[in-house]
Amino acid sequence: MRRSTYLKAGTILAGVATLAFAPVATAQDVAEQEEVSAVSDIVVTGSRIRRPNIEAATPVAVVDAGEIEAIGSTNLIDVMARQPSAGLGSSASSTTNSVNGQGLATLNLRNLGSSRTLVLVNGRRHVAGAAGTSAVDINTVSKTTIARVDTVTGGSSAVYGADAVAGVVNFITKQDFDGITFQTQYGSADGPQTYYGSVAMGRNFNDDRTNIMGAFTYDKSEGMLRHERDYAMSSLAEIPNPDKKSANDGLPSFIMARDVYTNTQNDFFTPVIVTQVGAAKPFSLTFTPDGKLTTFDRGQILYDGQGREQKLSIGGDGFKLRDDMLRTPVERFGGEMQLRHQFNTSGNVFSSLNLFAEAKYFHMEASSQARNGTFADTSPGRSTGNAYRIYADNAFISPELRAVMAGGALPIDDKDPLKRQYFDISRIDTDFGIRTTTSEYDTLRFVTGFDGSFNNGWNFEAYVNYGETKSQFVNFDRLQKEFYDSIDAVSENGQIVCRDLAARANGCQPLNLFGAGLASQEALDYSYIYTVRDDVIRQWNAVASVNGELFSFPSLFSGTALPVAFAAGVEWRKEYSQMVPDIRSQQGLIFQNVQARTEGEYQSKEVFVEVNLPLLADVPFAQYVNLNGAYRYQDYSTTGGDGSFGLGLEWTVDRNIRFRGNYAKAVRAPNIGELFNGGSEGYADFADPCDATRLSVGKYPANRAKNCAALGLDPNFTQSVSTKPSVSKGNENLSPEEGETLTLGVVLTPSFIPGLAVTVDHYDIAISDVIASFGARTIIDNCVDSPTLDNPFCGNVTRGPDGNIARVVNQVMNVAEYTSSGWDVTASYRTDLASLGLPDYGSLSFSAAAGFLDELTYDPVPGDASVRDEQAGEAPNPKRRVNFRMTWDYDNLSLSYSNRYLSSVVRSNQDAPGTYEVWKAPSWTTHDIRAEYTFGNYSVFGGINNFTDEAPPQTPFTWTGTSLYNGFNASIYDNLGRYMYVGVNARF
Repeated sequence: MRRSTYLKAGTILAGVATLAFAPVATAQDVAEQEEVSAVSDIVVTGSRIRRPNIEAATPVAVVDAGEIEAIGSTNLIDVMARQPSAGLGSSASSTTNSVNGQGLATLNLRNLGSSRTLVLVNGRRHVAGAAGTSAVDINTVSKTTIARVDTVTGGSSAVYGADAVAGVVNFITKQDFDGITFQTQYGSADGPQTYYGSVAMGRNFNDDRTNIMGAFTYDKSEGMLRHERDYAMSSLAEIPNPDKKSANDGLPSFIMARDVYTNTQNDFFTPVIVTQVGAAKPFSLTFTPDGKLTTFDRGQILYDGQGREQKLSIGGDGFKLRDDMLRTPVERFGGEMQLRHQFNTSGNVFSSLNLFAEAKYFHMEASSQARNGTFADTSPGRSTGNAYRIYADNAFISPELRAVMAGGALPIDDKDPLKRQYFDISRIDTDFGIRTTTSEYDTLRFVTGFDGSFNNGWNFEAYVNYGETKSQFVNFDRLQKEFYDSIDAVSENGQIVCRDLAARANGCQPLNLFGAGLASQEALDYSYIYTVRDDVIRQWNAVASVNGELFSFPSLFSGTALPVAFAAGVEWRKEYSQMVPDIRSQQGLIFQNVQARTEGEYQSKEVFVEVNLPLLADVPFAQYVNLNGAYRYQDYSTTGGDGSFGLGLEWTVDRNIRFRGNYAKAVRAPNIGELFNGGSEGYADFADPCDATRLSVGKYPANRAKNCAALGLDPNFTQSVSTKPSVSKGNENLSPEEGETLTLGVVLTPSFIPGLAVTVDHYDIAISDVIASFGARTIIDNCVDSPTLDNPFCGNVTRGPDGNIARVVNQVMNVAEYTSSGWDVTASYRTDLASLGLPDYGSLSFSAAAGFLDELTYDPVPGDASVRDEQAGEAPNPKRRVNFRMTWDYDNLSLSYSNRYLSSVVRSNQDAPGTYEVWKAPSWTTHDIRAEYTFGNYSVFGGINNFTDEAPPQTPFTWTGTSLYNGFNASIYDNLGRYMYVGVNARF
């Protein structure tokens, strides 16, 4: 009797505590929930043992279907991004400027990396969305069939296996669905529009022993270009301070200014002559779109404190970013099916036996475009981004330009066998075509298995799981040799032809650079092409487990029966990934990145156990005390064997208060990309720390000045071009990462305030042997900011004869450490107005969830404070994140208001005092409203998200010597602006 009483009380408490994680559902949802049995044992995310969810030692945040609908988004990534524990993952606003991966939506708990967040569907693994990784594309999970989403932050590898270092997100689908539901929604955000439609059909038959559900979803979100938002056109930048005369004068080295543009390329896509021609100085001449020679307005040219001219101006006709994307357009559709059948059991083995199966297919298309077409800057040579060399006999040179050339001698190309005279030009080739990428993804997943109970009361589950993602990326690009052959045009017999005879025989057509839109289509077709990359990911998974009660024993002092529960199982998994770039990309023949073919696989064999040991029950100050332990051993074909474990303690004082704590060791094995990446090349904009304007900045300027001098660089050295190749390589000698997590918390459900629930949890995470790819900027800076040049970074940086950085190798290694700590706080309250002595006009619900980040530190070289990166409070890691919702339900009407708050952030915590003019993004709050009215089987709804149209704070563009790069943190801030939507639901 005592055990039954405890379970009922615990379940009631669990229901109240769950409200602390999940904002309040609609009136219709609440009515449906009341039909569910009050007492039932379930499997909660974070454990394989069946029990009331109040007993989980690890905090589980729950977002139910009602909250998903209340947010008004048509995709789950926007819903999950609002959670305080969510960090900066892939989304429509963070995949706008890459040659693959557009539109992917990945989760990143605690900002520790998407590869450290394990995503499950119904407690089972899901195939990844990006080749070489374990990151699941949330676009392949439709909100149509979702019942709730459980999020466990902290190491869960002992329960679910590798990748759960930061936590687990488990998407739970609706079960035993009977009926038909439709939903349509249309939304608009002053330009970009969204379209959504879904239908789900389910049927119970065969005396309710069989259920089949099918669903179809269509979703389209239009993209958004920079010029569609005023805040994105302000060109806020950090520029060298012209008043900075010495390192110790107390003035910042960089200050902020607006309307800042590069002054080496113009804004109307014609050449700027970058070398002296006759009496005309460099950068003084350009061309009109119809090819006429004219002067180039460079605006107010900027200088540093030593009087050195910068390739940057305020105002003028310099190139302005406008056609790059702020949000990627995404279109997707897919179907899902679920089957569950209960067999009649009459033997001596099973008390219940069920067959289950899941199947899905999703197709997604996305696209992006870069901020320009191909381009040429100011450095000589034929590398990507270098100036175009024009020889003096080029047939497209106009008479007026030849007249200027006659005013003085041109330089001679010493590398040319004929020693010809030349001049160089810069150019933005947008008139030849903007660099675009289209991405297509096809995802399949099949799961089938059996579950049920033995006659002895033990439960079992066994299933197999197969998933596959195929993707194709098509890029607009240029063949480099063919292009340079086509711009080297001469006149022969009154005709303009390509100079090179072999190229001419190959079909070369001369290309006119001296204007905009003057090049013939035949010339463009000769060198401009589309490249194709094909990726595939496959996952095989088989799991078998049992769980049940080992025995029970009487509690001390009360005699209450305490059941000892146990779970155990085995798991096998195989992952395969292949990336096949276009052969011309593999051979380095194109303008964009050189990409290597990557292929690899690994297998794991795993065993796991979990024990739930009650210690006390029904005694003063201890309604229930419970100890939980879990262990998993995994043997990887790539890294060998390793173990993970978890230990949790729960102490329920009474129905008012419960304490919980959990310590876990988690592991993450390296993924296929980290192991087998063949050496793909990318291009990165970075500021050379040895540039004269940056010698005295950084966290350790003395180290920087000393090391740059040791490299043989003059103190007045000036960086030529900021865009340089960075080669990413895998490492087959990697070891698994190890993470340790400690969580301590309390759940408050005071009986003297019915309907109130509060949770407070502290977390502390430390990850060692982090598999890190530092990034080109980090490698370059850390090379010269370390105490000496004898460090792990300098070997990856190659400088050319002129001192400029020529290449950066970015290989992953087990070297770094991550530490993160903070607090999660949730609160909810629900009450009928009548219980407050007010007229009986329905009920009010309040809920809030807050995250407080104390520490987020990345140590690329553990123990070396000179390169430590303390990220808490800097973009994009605000120290405080808060969500609040208030809902009024009355009869068939539901009205809600919510807001989202992000605290202020700084540019960087690593900047030495006086390096930069202080920039601090203000705190950011958005406000949403929603209304829904139900009549019969239908409901209509509408809402406005961010109804005050708050723009995201803009990070200053960073001056990098010759160019600017985007400074928007649109991935943590909603950059869409005011979004209005309406829709209709129907259920039969």
